[in-house]
Amino acid sequence: MKHIIERMVSRIRKAGTVRTKLMLAFFIVATLPVGALGYFSFHQSSKVVNSQFGSYVIYAVDQLKLHVDGNLKQMDDMTGNILSYLIASSIIVGDEVPTTYEQYVEERDFQNYITSLESTNIFKVAVITPSGRVIGNNLINAESLESSSFWSDISKYNNKHVLIHIPDYYSTPGNEYMISMVVPLNRSFGLPEGSRLLIDMKADTVLGLIKSFEKDTKSHLQITDASGEVLLHTTSDFVSREDDKVWSRVLVTEGWVVEARVPYDTFYESSSVILRYSAFIAALAILLGVIMASFYSIRFTMPIKKLAHSMRRFGEGDLLIRTPVMSSDELGFLSESFNKMTEQLVELVHEISRTEKLKSDAELKSLHYQINPHLLFNTLNSIQWKAKLARQPDIQKMLQHLIVVLDGSLNFKQTLLPLQKELDIAKHFIEIQRYRYEDTFTFRLEVQPELEDCLIPRMVLQPLLENIFFHGFQDGQGHIEMKIFEEKNILYMILEDDGVGVTPEHMEYIGSGQKVPGKRGGLGLRNVDERFKLHYGDAYGLSIESIRNQGTKVTLIWPKTTETNSLSKY
Repeated sequence: MKHIIERMVSRIRKAGTVRTKLMLAFFIVATLPVGALGYFSFHQSSKVVNSQFGSYVIYAVDQLKLHVDGNLKQMDDMTGNILSYLIASSIIVGDEVPTTYEQYVEERDFQNYITSLESTNIFKVAVITPSGRVIGNNLINAESLESSSFWSDISKYNNKHVLIHIPDYYSTPGNEYMISMVVPLNRSFGLPEGSRLLIDMKADTVLGLIKSFEKDTKSHLQITDASGEVLLHTTSDFVSREDDKVWSRVLVTEGWVVEARVPYDTFYESSSVILRYSAFIAALAILLGVIMASFYSIRFTMPIKKLAHSMRRFGEGDLLIRTPVMSSDELGFLSESFNKMTEQLVELVHEISRTEKLKSDAELKSLHYQINPHLLFNTLNSIQWKAKLARQPDIQKMLQHLIVVLDGSLNFKQTLLPLQKELDIAKHFIEIQRYRYEDTFTFRLEVQPELEDCLIPRMVLQPLLENIFFHGFQDGQGHIEMKIFEEKNILYMILEDDGVGVTPEHMEYIGSGQKVPGKRGGLGLRNVDERFKLHYGDAYGLSIESIRNQGTKVTLIWPKTTETNSLSKY
């Protein structure tokens, strides 16, 4: 590079006329900044675009993996429920048609139970006896099932087997893909020896994810089993190449592999477009520079020097540089164009920064939304129902409080909540601890009237109370007092306990937002403090005072806001 610059400078010095010198100088000044800017712009833009594309592919693969894993887990849970029912009911179902009314009633009850398990996702459930009898769903044609290649292949496996296919054994023909799980019932459980459990689940959601991904990325996505056999894909004519970009994930349940394969040209298509536009803009800028320099004389030397100086400064990274407009002719227009170009580039830099922030927020939300609380709540409700049947009111009430606390912690739709709702969650948490420690502790809450509608970040009181029970109290013994009041439009929450307190050494770690060495947890206080500072600024947040063996005092301060004025202030 140094040698090239020296040669250019030497040619300028040897040039005969000022016009020639001006043209050569303008050519150099235009080439270097625009070329550097084009190169770095292309490099950074390509990096960002390729990173976003790769992140989208990884996200799509992860979503498909989570969805298929969830379906297979649901089918495993249903298998366990059916086996539990068989063990608990002690029914006896024969390999032939029932001959007595008692046998008929037992088989009818078992068939009704299997049918009741069918839902939106679970298409059909049935038990197939060794003789070919179908117990459960009357849409399955026993003769078609026995003669199908699917059932012939299944007979080779002595253990549970799962595959994705289009079933051909239903009375009403269809062309929808199903996830089929076949479980040999090695023990009779009241059924004929050698019976098999068949569960068919619709795979339309999986196919929708695959088709949407392939449409958006012009790529190929497939699911293979542990042996490498393709279980599901939608583009059978796709030809893989060695230079394809490949992402894969292994399913937890069956060891299946979800693989996304993007052709090299498709993955770098956006980068090629950026390169062409960068080269075109650079070439256009250089061409305009040479043409303009060839038509201007020495009387424009000063404006050109100023413009060249501004361009050099801009190429060196001073994005705020502007060149003065000294005339209303073409040279003045060039100066105005340069200023507009710098403003647009500055706006572009800001736009890229904003886009990156939005991307980070979107990725965080996608991680949050990957948590599916429905199964958790359904499971807790089932436990609560069983506790009620078992006449265990304490367990039932404790689960009621736990469901409310979990609902508050898993509700990501609201970042800020009315104070009353946050206090309700804290009260439910206290009730859980009462069932845990009985009456070994006391809790007193004092809230200044008319503050219930004021906003507070979600799930900040429960972690502070939890910290007291896990670190402050010994076996839950002690007194807790919480006060919430207002002074000059500032809300204060003071939480005090008479527990063991915090040692001065540990207070240093907590004050600096670090995890206490050798202690479990320790991140809840920092999380609460950071959320207050993110919402309201560094002037607000959490402070802690503690005396060993005397207790701890936690103070929270934040501005008073309601739903009507929160948007205008923050």
